[in-house]
Amino acid sequence: MILILVKNEFEKVLKRKRTYISFLLIGILIPFIVGAINNGGTTLEKSIYGQLSDSFFFIGSLLNGYLATYIIIAVLINHMPFLSTIIASDIFSGEYSRSTFRMYLTRPISRTQVLVSKVIVVLAYTSALMGFFFLYALLISISWLGTGELAVFHKGILFLSSDEVIQRFALAFLISNYVMLTISLLCLLISAISKNSVTPIIITISIVFIGTAITYIPIELFKMINPYLFTGYINSFLKAFHDPIPWSHIGSLVITCTVWSTLFVLLSLFFSGDLITAFLVAILSCIGCFYYIRLIKIFFFGFSDQSF
Repeated sequence: MILILVKNEFEKVLKRKRTYISFLLIGILIPFIVGAINNGGTTLEKSIYGQLSDSFFFIGSLLNGYLATYIIIAVLINHMPFLSTIIASDIFSGEYSRSTFRMYLTRPISRTQVLVSKVIVVLAYTSALMGFFFLYALLISISWLGTGELAVFHKGILFLSSDEVIQRFALAFLISNYVMLTISLLCLLISAISKNSVTPIIITISIVFIGTAITYIPIELFKMINPYLFTGYINSFLKAFHDPIPWSHIGSLVITCTVWSTLFVLLSLFFSGDLITAFLVAILSCIGCFYYIRLIKIFFFGFSDQSF
């Protein structure tokens, strides 16, 4: 029954024009940014690495497709919560506005099954959008500017070899995607409570904006609570390009986002009246949190330590 509901949800999502808005915007914006980087490459390179030219002699250009992708992700990542919540904001409230949610109640389908199917679709859409964002930015940038070493700032300047860069971008995707999944689940929860499609986006973006502001305001109280807010990890994809990779920070990210995601799903299940399923979700989330950290370490970097 779940598979049938998931199929039906995917069919409804794919028929909506709003489903493709985010992909269209990314598809138009990224080539424009890459073109701008290419045309102003000399100026950009001087502004980033200008001070280093006084102490170092560079052969060739540091500006390539990898650096362009890095810049694009850094610039657009804070705008992705708005794009990733387009479907989540409408997935429940749209049913209410079209009066189709009552049809589920006349069939032998539980509210939990309906919720689970919608959660699966929201998570799949968010992951697909984030995957498209990273992969499209990488392909356009490489085809336009070529490849080479990636030079980033971390305790000075750090050069990452071209063989290692793809793994770093893959890890950056996993980090960013995990945070965006949490934001999408928050929007889904608000959509389950709200009766229109606009309110979930407004509330979600407001929460993200406030949480991001807390990250950058140098107040001791905010510094204390920031590690426990999922909004404080939106820019954590940068950690994927550090050497060594701060696995403790990534572990904190996964745990924090898992706790918040579980809370959002539990509240949605609570409103549906299924407390047993809510309890099972909590247990499975704790198990999944542990293995998610270990899998990304083993699969992408070929080692498994006992730090987690």
